[in-house]
Amino acid sequence: MPGPDQKIKTVLIPESGLDLSPEFIEQSIVTPDFSRVFAHLIGKADDRGILIRATSDGSLKVVSSGVPFESYLVYPGTCDVDHDVYDTEEFEVAYNVTDFLIEAHDVLISFRNSQGVWLQDKVLLAGYHSIDFIHYGFRIRNRVNTEDPDYEITIYR
Repeated sequence: MPGPDQKIKTVLIPESGLDLSPEFIEQSIVTPDFSRVFAHLIGKADDRGILIRATSDGSLKVVSSGVPFESYLVYPGTCDVDHDVYDTEEFEVAYNVTDFLIEAHDVLISFRNSQGVWLQDKVLLAGYHSIDFIHYGFRIRNRVNTEDPDYEITIYR
């Protein structure tokens, strides 16, 4: 004999792209019975849920514009001559791609993960670099004590 039904309270996330009636369901009940259903999948954005769609061949339609980014931030600067000093930026939300333009000479960079831990330093030679890596901050410092390199860092999400 099956046990009692299990109730699951739901988080009320506004959904766009789908008209629902009722608009929000406060709780669901799980029973041992199985049934065939037509379900929809909602992806959580910063301020709402968005209906995830499929292509005609059944693949998930995840990027309709060619790239998944909606915004970017630009951080120009100059590293301190003292190679022990970091220029640091930290974020509450994740960023996906980081472009580095390093002028003059090499720098050391590292990224902050979702737990707030700074990862190991990585050498970037003077020039342009693009790194696909989900992070919550970056820091950059001079690799040598001779002069201070200029940089421009662009992050995308």
